[in-house]
Amino acid sequence: MEKKRFLLFLLYSVFCVALIAKVKLPSIISDNMVLQQQTRVKLWGTSSKKTDIKVSTSWNDKVYKTKSDSEGKWEIIIETAKAGGPYKIVINDGDTVELNDIFLGEVWLCSGQSNMEMPMKGFFGQPVEHSSEVIADATASTPIRLFTVKRNPSKVSLEDCPGEWMINVPENVANFSATAYFFGLQLQRSLNVPVGLVNSSWGGSAIQSWMDSEVLKQYPEISQNHLTDNSEVKNPHSVASMLYNGMINPIKKYTFKGVIWYQGESNRYDAVQYESLFQSFVKDWRIKLNNDKLPFYYVQIAPYNYGNKDAIVSALLREAQYNCEKKIDNVGMVVTMDIGNETCIHPSQKKEVGSRLAYMALSRTYNIKGIYAESPRYKSHEVKGNRIVISFERAPLGITSNYKPLQSFEIAGEDGIFYPAEARIVNRKFVEVWNDGVKNPVSVRYAYKNYVEGTLFGVNGMPVSSFVTENNNN
Repeated sequence: MEKKRFLLFLLYSVFCVALIAKVKLPSIISDNMVLQQQTRVKLWGTSSKKTDIKVSTSWNDKVYKTKSDSEGKWEIIIETAKAGGPYKIVINDGDTVELNDIFLGEVWLCSGQSNMEMPMKGFFGQPVEHSSEVIADATASTPIRLFTVKRNPSKVSLEDCPGEWMINVPENVANFSATAYFFGLQLQRSLNVPVGLVNSSWGGSAIQSWMDSEVLKQYPEISQNHLTDNSEVKNPHSVASMLYNGMINPIKKYTFKGVIWYQGESNRYDAVQYESLFQSFVKDWRIKLNNDKLPFYYVQIAPYNYGNKDAIVSALLREAQYNCEKKIDNVGMVVTMDIGNETCIHPSQKKEVGSRLAYMALSRTYNIKGIYAESPRYKSHEVKGNRIVISFERAPLGITSNYKPLQSFEIAGEDGIFYPAEARIVNRKFVEVWNDGVKNPVSVRYAYKNYVEGTLFGVNGMPVSSFVTENNNN
């Protein structure tokens, strides 16, 4: 009997040691993941305290060693090779965890509000163009992997979040961000490498909800009281730091090639503040993601009536986004003046949005020559009699209206009142604007309302952003 008890005790002890020693990994480090190729990436997790950790990587047959700290936490830097896979990672702390079906390739973080969150299958009553074709074409053999961070707001910074890496099959693609998927699909086709997409988004979210509370201390008008009191936060996506804490902080150690961002509608009532917030936001994410030159490509909000199509609230927000492109290094803005919808805030042309983001990344991040991804941008203007002639930059092949009349131009005199104006393209590179009733024009604005249909493009097909000449000159 005593011998039997001893054997039972011994088995129990071995079981407990194994249980304690078992490596635990965050959700983003798992089977099916994509790691950024040809760089040094971080893996991390927990084990028992002060335990030796060994990490073996099959693409280079190397073994890396580290030791967990007094809390059982550990981190290790490993080297990745050229794009390829599938590979295997083995992590051993006395027990073994094996990660399979790992690819090396290009990894992008995709974030924002509902236009980023909108799945390929669409929202109820709100379709995504080309979705059935794209969903049906998805095959597991195409090396695109998808990770969606599930909604996970928090008052404090978390170290893990719910989510899992999914393979490229119709069911998974149908439920993944349409904008992000179209972006990743174009990258994969153009680069011919595996692509990993991490989607962390929440419909209706304000930019301050995606920002660290420390950064927001420079904005005393943004309350952070909810982070320290015991009350329930009913709208965590609208207040400071709740989404950053639960949906970005847990993945900030992961190595990303860049970020795509589609957000702004929920901040439209304070464009001046947004322009400042966005600059602080990009700067801090680059710090948190450990890359001060991290490519950051974002989408200018699309035209929508917002209850009054002729008001200029969203035009002011678009202008703030326009200004940020000139103020922040290594960012690019995708213009969507041509794909807005007067009655639906979620344009169905997500392929155009995702593809334009991809063209920008291919041209600017991957340096592929021949892809001209930028929209023409207002450069200067000259008053000639009762007319104003506008010049554009980033238009090497000129500008076009696709042989249709130019619309949505307005002109103002010294009284600052804008009147509808006539406009025409001159010499394929200038726009001449006039109203016979305005004898001494001072400034012009284009597409400067909540809802308009953009009519001015570069020859590369990229629409020109709404703009106002007086503000840009100043």
